[in-house]
Amino acid sequence: MIDKIEANELLDVYGGLLTPRQLEILQYYYEEDLSISEIAEELEISRSGVQDTIHKATKQLEKYESVVQYVRKKKEAYKAFKDMKNVVEKLDEIF
Repeated sequence: MIDKIEANELLDVYGGLLTPRQLEILQYYYEEDLSISEIAEELEISRSGVQDTIHKATKQLEKYESVVQYVRKKKEAYKAFKDMKNVVEKLDEIF
């Protein structure tokens, strides 16, 4: 299972590709930090239904990312920007 930060990044990018119910459950779980029991009670479904949805929908988000790789490319671009900014700052110190 992925951590909550990564899950939220994936939800931000690919959440619209999930079913409304999958999205709702993942938002409760990852964004609102509700427990499986709390989600089950709120939605009046079984705990195993919640667990199954979290597992399957999270795997679906990971699959989307493995194909599109938007989040990975965004992180790489940000790192490259930071690296370039550091180089420019060092050049400013020299000149």
